[in-house]
Amino acid sequence: MTLEDTNHKHGHSHTHHHHAPTIQKINTAFLVGIGLNTVFLIVEFIVGFMQDSLSLISDAGHNATDVFSLLVSLFAFKMMQTKASKQYTYGYKKGTILASLLNAVLLLITVFFIFYEAVSRIGQPVPMHGTVISIVALIGVFINGFSAYLFFKDQKKDINIKGAYLHMVSDAIVSLGVVIGGLLMNYTGWYWLDTVVSIIIGLVILKATWGLFTQSVHLALDGTPEDIDVEEVQKVILAYPEITGVHHIHIWPLSSNENALTAHLVLAGTDLTRYEAIKQSLRHDLLHANIHHVTFELESSSCQETACTDAGQSDGCPQT
Repeated sequence: MTLEDTNHKHGHSHTHHHHAPTIQKINTAFLVGIGLNTVFLIVEFIVGFMQDSLSLISDAGHNATDVFSLLVSLFAFKMMQTKASKQYTYGYKKGTILASLLNAVLLLITVFFIFYEAVSRIGQPVPMHGTVISIVALIGVFINGFSAYLFFKDQKKDINIKGAYLHMVSDAIVSLGVVIGGLLMNYTGWYWLDTVVSIIIGLVILKATWGLFTQSVHLALDGTPEDIDVEEVQKVILAYPEITGVHHIHIWPLSSNENALTAHLVLAGTDLTRYEAIKQSLRHDLLHANIHHVTFELESSSCQETACTDAGQSDGCPQT
C-alpha cells in the first residue's frame, strides 16, 4: 500500500507561509539589484581597463559573476512558482541546482584568469591613479550595500534570498578592500598593491566558490541535503508509537530549497488505517525537518522481519 503527499502546502500554509516574502517585492529587489550592479560592473571594467588596474578588473569580474548569481536566485524564485506538467511532474525546480553548478564553474574560470594575470604582473608593477580606483570602488561599496539592504528583511525567509543577500555583502567588503588599496597606492606609490589586492579578491572568490561548487555537484547527484540528518529524520518518524519501524529511507533535493523523502513505514499490528490518525501530524513534523514532499509505503508489523532483511542496516532499518 502506498501513500503519497506531494502537496506540502495543503493544510499547512496558514501556519508556515504567512510570513513568506511577497512575490512583487522580491521581484523588484532582484531587478533593482541586477540593474544597479550591471551598470556598475560595466563602468568598473572600463575604468579598470583605462587605468590598467587589475584589482578593479578583478572586482568587476567578481561583480559580473554575482550579477549572474542574482539571476540564478531570481530564476530559482520563479521556478518555485512554476506548475508541474505531464513531462516534468516535479516542475522545473531541479534547474535551480543546475544553474548553481553553472554559476560555480563560471566563478572558478574567473578566478583562474585573475590569478593568471596577477602572476604575470609580479615584479612588474604598473603606475596608476589610486584616487580614481578608490572612488570607483567606493561607489561599488554603496551600490552593493544598498542591494544587500533590499534583501535584508526577507533573507531569513528563503534560502535563495539569503544567498543573494550574502553575495551583496561580500561584494561590498571586497570593494572596500579595493578602496583601501587604492588609497595606499595613491599616498605611498606601492603599485604592487594592485596585484596583491587582485590575488586577495581571487582567494575570496575561490573560498566561497569551492563550497558552492561541491554543494552543487552533491545536490545534482541527488545527495542528501547538508542540512538534513537522516538519523534525526528517522527519530522523528519513530517518535510515533503507531510506527514500529522505518527502512528504505531516501532523501534528495527537488530544488535548491525543497526536499523529498520516500520510506517504508512499519505500523503496529495489521490495521494500516491507523496511519490516518497520525498522517497530518507526521507531515507537520517532517516539514519542520525541511522535507516538503513525502511518499510512504505502509507495511504491517508482520512484514518487518522480511523488509529489514531485504533493506539491510544501511537503509535505516532498525535492529530487532
